[in-house]
Amino acid sequence: MSGVAAQYDSTLFGQLRELSVVLEHAQIPFALIGGFAVNAHGFVRATHDLDVMVVGEQADSLHSVVTNLGYEVLDRRPDIASYVRGPLRLDVLYARRPISRDLLARARSTTAGDIRLSVIPLEGLIGLKIQAFHDDPRRIRDLDDIIQLVKINSDKLNLDEVRSYFRLFDQESVLDDILRALG
Repeated sequence: MSGVAAQYDSTLFGQLRELSVVLEHAQIPFALIGGFAVNAHGFVRATHDLDVMVVGEQADSLHSVVTNLGYEVLDRRPDIASYVRGPLRLDVLYARRPISRDLLARARSTTAGDIRLSVIPLEGLIGLKIQAFHDDPRRIRDLDDIIQLVKINSDKLNLDEVRSYFRLFDQESVLDDILRALG
């Protein structure tokens, strides 16, 4: 991911740096999901917001930290939260269920420039993408991310785990179509 860092909008990268520092100081571990995680797993694409996952028990602590940084709440529910500060957007997914806690526990360490970060496993990222696409089929970017991530990482992808996520959302036929198309 370090080579990708230079391609990020400097404002977004500054947001990531700031958030990383304050969450580390507050002892709130997090992992990247969304566009930054897609880039970390090999498919370089533009992203305009920051998406992270933290354990559910840290929801109030994270809320306090980001509102102290000047972020305003757009939406705050038990499983998700969205914040903005000027042009910056932060979306948070709270790991409360065993499957999301497992993804957070298996996050791998990487770097973006001089920042040390955690990124959820590739299979889990694809799982989050199929969930987002299932919840809103207009989210074509998520489907494209899945296709590109499977294509780029086919040699190291745990297809059984990926299939379990597609099955969870009754989307196995979508995975079969992707695998057939990629040959």
